Amino acid sequence: MTESHLVHSILEEFGALPSLRIWRANVIVARTQQGRVIRAGVVGQADISGIMLPGGRRLEIECKSPTGKQRDAQRHWQAMIEKFGGLYVLARSTDDVRVALERAGTLPAWPTPASG
Repeated sequence: MTESHLVHSILEEFGALPSLRIWRANVIVARTQQGRVIRAGVVGQADISGIMLPGGRRLEIECKSPTGKQRDAQRHWQAMIEKFGGLYVLARSTDDVRVALERAGTLPAWPTPASG
C-alpha cells in the first residue's frame, strides 16, 4: 500500500468517529504569479493531525509504506508531540492506528474472532 493510499484509508476509516477529529496536514511551498514564495505547514509534521476524546489530546499520524523511513524532521516532530503529551502514531496500516487508539482509550477494543 502506498503512503498516499494509506492516508486516504485512515481518513475514511476513522474520520467519522465521534471520538476523533482528524484532517490531512500538508506541507507545501508555492510561488505566486508575482514570484513570492508561500509556505504552509511545518516541515516534519505528520500526514494526519487531529484531536481525540477523552480530553482533547493531540493526535498525529505519520503514514509510511512497509519500507518507508522517517526523516530526521519527522522524528523531531514525533519527539515534540510526545513531550507535550500527544499521541504520535507511525502507521504502516490502518490496524496500527486502531491499536494505538484502543490503547489511548479513544476506541473500545475491537472483538477478536474468538470473542466476537
